[in-house]
Amino acid sequence: MEMNSGNRPLAGVEIRATGAASSDSDQEGQFVLSFVSSLPGDPLLLDGVYKKGFEMVNREKVDNWNLSSDAVLKIVLGRTEMIDALRKKYYQIGVSASEREYHAALVELETRRKLQRLTDEEYVRRVDSLSQVQVTLKRRLEVYAMRFARLNRDELERTEQQALELLDKGDMEGAIRLYESMHTDSVLAQRVAGRQAADADVQLLLPSLVHSFELMRQTGDVAGCDSVARLILEATREMAPRLTVTEWMWNSGKKESAIDRYGLLVKEAQTVAEVEQIEVSLQRCRQDVKWPKKIKEKLKLLEERILARRNWARIKENSWKNEK
Repeated sequence: MEMNSGNRPLAGVEIRATGAASSDSDQEGQFVLSFVSSLPGDPLLLDGVYKKGFEMVNREKVDNWNLSSDAVLKIVLGRTEMIDALRKKYYQIGVSASEREYHAALVELETRRKLQRLTDEEYVRRVDSLSQVQVTLKRRLEVYAMRFARLNRDELERTEQQALELLDKGDMEGAIRLYESMHTDSVLAQRVAGRQAADADVQLLLPSLVHSFELMRQTGDVAGCDSVARLILEATREMAPRLTVTEWMWNSGKKESAIDRYGLLVKEAQTVAEVEQIEVSLQRCRQDVKWPKKIKEKLKLLEERILARRNWARIKENSWKNEK
């Protein structure tokens, strides 16, 4: 099939697979692969799909296929020229928005320096940080511009359709955020179905989540941070990434929610080291000294819980030492 064509069949496509003679598609786009020594259930290993001026766009789906006597394998190709044009278009949409935000941030920093709200040293540091973020964003845009350019509009999932609609309106960042949310949620849902496998697999996913969170935090993407933060909290029991999320909650104005989250982390802490991690994190948040009465009361209660948990963990660790 040809992508973005209303499922128009493609003739003259050569398909090669390990263990089978090559086959060319006919006028209806049909082809037959005959495997002599393979068994049903064996993985399908495509060696190549060839048609001049075209490239395969659903490789990920095809790579998950297993052999079956009555299975219909759908291969989708797109015109290389069209894919490249879409890639450039989507990349330019993203770069234009990114550069507008970058230059606006530079103007703000320059204004703050002129008003002596920033030292020269701090100004240079922040400009350098902005430049690094901009480089990272452009690399990210390159990846997603190609990914979106290869989506087949003839068979989109609902979220993919919404992402492309955002793109058509010039909102590349919104499209990326929606697409990432869809695929991250999908991965987690599959993992949670089998918790033992999930624990190992989610650890592979976690660095990507944390990286995305840090990138969104640096660029001020509150909605994106909120979405990825939820996934991080669900994905791991490790203390460090959850504390990072909790500090972001505090600094973004969600102080009561952050205190509640700290309370949960205190309850889960099993060692003195973990309790001390929480305490250090909380101290970073408490650099401001003026809070409403309700926040002060909740902080006082939290500090009491931290002290009690530290004592509990210390007793527990000492009992382990005595047993040895």
